[in-house]
Amino acid sequence: MKKLLLLALLTTTMVNAQIRFIDKEYFTTSIAIDHSASVKEKGVDIVGEIELVSYWKYVKFNVQSFSVLEGGYLDGVGGFGINLTKGKFDAWRLYSGGRIGFINRSKYVYPLVGIESGIDYNIERIFIGLRATGDYRSDFKYSGANPSMRYSGFIRIGTKF
Repeated sequence: MKKLLLLALLTTTMVNAQIRFIDKEYFTTSIAIDHSASVKEKGVDIVGEIELVSYWKYVKFNVQSFSVLEGGYLDGVGGFGINLTKGKFDAWRLYSGGRIGFINRSKYVYPLVGIESGIDYNIERIFIGLRATGDYRSDFKYSGANPSMRYSGFIRIGTKF
């Protein structure tokens, strides 16, 4: 029993030592592409983003454009969430939070609310990463469908400054 408790204590200590809140503040800019949607619709679903990474939290704003959809597609989304870092020299950044914004389809504007999670790998001032989003979107009304959840995956690359 003592060995089991010691093992549990050591495991907890190792996990706590490796995953922790970020201890600095910086801005990022990035571009991301939803590969799956781009291939399916034969166009480029692209996102431009600016973000403040600040200790335990992040705040971001992004604009997404997917012009090949009927009526076009342009959204503006703000996000807020929690940052964690892992690895020697903070090589990995993990984040998760909420999203809220609007979608412009043709001349109509629709609300959007959702969640996101992602992981970035830092190479000095540049990072590459993966992000997943789940958004409740009401722009489906544009094509006669009911509002529903849409899940997307993005590959992103950016810079820190």
